[in-house]
Amino acid sequence: MADSAVPLPWMNVLTPTIPAGETVPAVLIHGWASGSVYWEPLAGKLLDAGREVWIIDLPGYHPGEVLPPDFEWTLDSAAASVAAALDARCRGPVHVVGHSMGGSVSLTLAAARPELVATLTLVGMAPVPQNQGFKEVLNSQLDQGFFDSGTIAKLMNAWYGELSATDMERLSTGFNVPFQVLSASALAAMTGVEPSVPGRVRASLLVIAGTGDRVRPIEQMRAFVAASPDRRLAPIPGAGHNVHWEQPELCAEALMEFWETSRPPPA
Repeated sequence: MADSAVPLPWMNVLTPTIPAGETVPAVLIHGWASGSVYWEPLAGKLLDAGREVWIIDLPGYHPGEVLPPDFEWTLDSAAASVAAALDARCRGPVHVVGHSMGGSVSLTLAAARPELVATLTLVGMAPVPQNQGFKEVLNSQLDQGFFDSGTIAKLMNAWYGELSATDMERLSTGFNVPFQVLSASALAAMTGVEPSVPGRVRASLLVIAGTGDRVRPIEQMRAFVAASPDRRLAPIPGAGHNVHWEQPELCAEALMEFWETSRPPPA
């Protein structure tokens, strides 16, 4: 992973009122221009089921955070930051759940530090070429040096569909991070994982995909899952890219069934 200074990410540790028998926590890793707020519905369902949840803000995404001057934002450095946080808690392997760009970070983590990952779930993500239209929109904003309100609204609509004004304000806070973080993580998201990464993942892998996802079509998810017997697909009918926000109960059910039936990764 990255050699530059690795900051510990902000982590919100949520413990259930009545713990279930399963003691392995779920670690939720957000996507590009996003944050911990959009995990709240899914985290609530997991807590109700007795699961401990750790929600991570990737480097530079937590309000007020100042990154080390020599920190270079890449998938490797973001994964190293998450690994440092997991090492600091010394709890053994965890269930890693990554959405969109967070899925790329999660894949990178699972390939580089397999001993930290009990299972891996990609939400709204498969390591396939990015939607070209989406890349063109991002590149135009990176070239102008800021994300304008019209483009933010267009992206939010593609990710969430119709939102109330209150939800739009809460969920679009990921665009408020410093532009250098937003731009560097956008480039990481567009570049994606190195081709060798998926093949180096030893943990069982689940893809949760909305059948109406406009960013990562379900056909791409099916093709990725079909390439290995250690991968599963949980399609969520009618949901879009942020399936965990739209259908948290179905996502929680898919996750718990996966955790309960997955074999441990080889030593």
